[in-house]
Amino acid sequence: MDQLRTERRGDVLELRWADAEERLQGTLHPALPREGEPAMLSLHVGAFQGAEFTGPLTLTLHLKDSPSQLTRTLTHDGVNWHTPLEFDEPGLYELEVRYQNTRLKVLTGHITVASTPLPRGLSWALVIGGSGLVLALGVRGALKRLRGTPPPAMSDVGAPRAIIPPEEAPSSTEAPGATAPAPDAASNR
Repeated sequence: MDQLRTERRGDVLELRWADAEERLQGTLHPALPREGEPAMLSLHVGAFQGAEFTGPLTLTLHLKDSPSQLTRTLTHDGVNWHTPLEFDEPGLYELEVRYQNTRLKVLTGHITVASTPLPRGLSWALVIGGSGLVLALGVRGALKRLRGTPPPAMSDVGAPRAIIPPEEAPSSTEAPGATAPAPDAASNR
């Protein structure tokens, strides 16, 4: 099995392969196909010597690690082989091209399929909605800063204040930290 070289050029993905007998060239348009949207694959096999190859080509396409696959046998259409493709889901697809001229050739390559973008109207609605939310949160924060601390609640307005008694200070004749002796029961002191 030989590997197809792929190279993106603008909106086209070029496919190339060559050995001593033939070369295969092709294009996939668009270069980054999307799920559910049509794409066009064009292939050309050229012989370095002898008669031009006229087909058929067998094309197999499957999502990597998926058992299901699409197989098509393409017949010569003028100079190239053309086939429309449509991919059901995004991911990495393996492309296999088989043909037999002097011997069987099996060429493989990979195609990345992107997911469908959001519809333009939905995209704009999300952008506008997000901008409105950010604006509303900004205005709310600014109003909170302008108001400062909230006024006391109504239940606190008429309530008497709690009186906290001051601590008793030790007398000045006593040494700081000294304690009074325990009263003597016999002397009533």
